[in-house]
Order: sequence, then structure tokens, then C-alpha cells
Amino acid sequence: MSLRYLDEVDSTNSWLRRELQELKDGDAVYTASQTAGRGRRGRSWQNRPGEALYYSRLVRRPLADPSTLPLMVSLAGADAVQALCGRRPEVKWPNDLLFDGKKICGILCESVLEGAGASYILGVGFNLLQTAAFFEEQGLDHAASLFSATGRRCLPGDAALALDGALARRLDAFAAGGFAALAEEYRACCVNLGRQVYTDTVRGVAAAIDDAGRLVVRTPEGEEAVFTGEVTVHGIY
Repeated sequence: MSLRYLDEVDSTNSWLRRELQELKDGDAVYTASQTAGRGRRGRSWQNRPGEALYYSRLVRRPLADPSTLPLMVSLAGADAVQALCGRRPEVKWPNDLLFDGKKICGILCESVLEGAGASYILGVGFNLLQTAAFFEEQGLDHAASLFSATGRRCLPGDAALALDGALARRLDAFAAGGFAALAEEYRACCVNLGRQVYTDTVRGVAAAIDDAGRLVVRTPEGEEAVFTGEVTVHGIY
């Protein structure tokens, strides 16, 4: 199958999960019309048909460090965006892509147990063609699209091809070396570093991203490593 287009689907991640037994490593689907997309913590992910890309890819191979898949996917997403519009986005830990402090891309990676092992579904949603007025009408102050941020009109099919190729290249390096092989590149584009950050349990300055992909926060009491959860960056969101 490799890369397949779907006219409309509830969720590309859910579609892959339903069809799992018929699929192989590297198979992927995309659509420009998703009716019941899911984000982190079960949040909905919906746009007007045709203005966004919804993409999911199956990974069914041994990985050195699967817990950091979302960070790797964010770099692949940044590769694709740069190829599409000539400008590289920043990354907000762990895996949001930003232009000018506004989110253009969301990522949801899920594991699926299969016998004694696991497979992984990598879900990516790109805002492509929405206008700034659309986000304002929706009350989405911290969202943008490739069009509203750069003026480039990128079609879902072109974005899917760029992302599919970027993920294939990134996965080869990640499968062998894990996040440590990508850590320096990730740090260079991570907008959290050096800023005040807040989570449910800690607040301080984002001091580092360690080789395990954790956000290291410096507080008056010392340093604390955050592996997962919602992180607010002061001055961004």
C-alpha cells in the first residue's frame, strides 16, 4: 500500500488501527477531510475539509528508543515544512511545530500491542490553508497555518508526500540510534530552552533537553526532568 489517499475518514490513526492486520511497516494513509480526529489527552482535531493534512504511518520494526518517537516525528515534520515553504519551524517540546509562536502542526504517536511486541502509529496533522481570520473566528489565538504564516499555498497531497519521505529518512537513523542520534539537532530548534516553563508539578527555566528526550527544568530547589505532560512556555502558550 505504501501511501494511500482516503476521501474522508473519522481519524487516520483509527483507520490504521482497524486495518492493522493487513498492513506492513511503512504503510501510511492521509486525507484532507477528517471527522473525528484525536489529539493528546483525547482532544478533538477538526478543520474545514481541504484546508489541512491528516496523515498516519505504521511503524512495525525494532526501535532503539520508542518512547521518544514524538520528538523524532517533530523533526521529520519540520523537514517537510521547510521543503514545502522554504522556512523551518521551531519545536515546542515535546512535539508541537510553531511559526512565530503559533502552532501549525500537532502530533499523536500511539503504540499497539501485537503478540510479544509492539507496533506504532505516527499521526501528524498540518494546518495548511486556513486564514488568520479563520483562527480568530474560532478563538484559536495560538494557531496558524502554513498559508497564514508564510503565504505559501501547500496542497494536502504535496504535504503528504513531503512528510512521508521525511519520516522514512528520519526513521532509519532513529531505529538504530534512538533520540540521542538526533538530540543536538532537536535542541537547536527547541523554543523552550532558556525560557520560563510551567507544568502541573514544576515551574522554572527550561535548561536542557537530555539524551533521553526529557525537558530539564531548573528550579530554586534544583533541576527536575520532565518526560511527559503539558508544558506552558511563558510568552508562547
